[in-house]
Amino acid sequence: MPLFLPELMIGAGMIAVTVAIHAGFMAALIEWGRAHPPRLDSGFRRTGTVAVVVIWFFLAIAVESWAWAALFYFLGAFDDMETALYFTTVTYTTLGYGDVVLDKGLRLLSAFAAANGTIIIGWTTALVFLTVQRVYELKPPARKE
Repeated sequence: MPLFLPELMIGAGMIAVTVAIHAGFMAALIEWGRAHPPRLDSGFRRTGTVAVVVIWFFLAIAVESWAWAALFYFLGAFDDMETALYFTTVTYTTLGYGDVVLDKGLRLLSAFAAANGTIIIGWTTALVFLTVQRVYELKPPARKE
C-alpha cells in the first residue's frame, strides 16, 4: 500500500464531512427562509438579509475549520488546538503564510484542506451572489391592459 494512501482516505473523508456540514447549513437556511420569508420592503431589510446569509455561511466555514483543526490535533500534528486552528484557517482560506507547516507524514492533508476550502468558499460565494440577486431582483413594471 502506498504511504500516502491513508492521507488520501483521511482527506477525502474530511472533504465529505465539510461538504455535509456546508450542505446542512445551506438546507437549514433554505428551510428557515421558506418558513419565515424575509420582508424585503426596504433597503435596510434587503441588506440585513444578505448580511444574515453571509454571517450564517461564515459560521459554517468556522465549524468546518474547527473540524479540520480537531483532525490535525487528533493526529498529533500540533501540540495545541490554537495552533491547529490557526494552521487550518490559514490553509482553508488558501492564505498560506507558511509559518506553521505539517511534517512530511501529514503534509498532503494540508493540500486537501486548501482544495476543500477553495471549493467551500466558492460555493459560499455562489450562494451569497444568488442571495444578492434574488433580494435585489428588479420586478418588471405592471402591465396596463
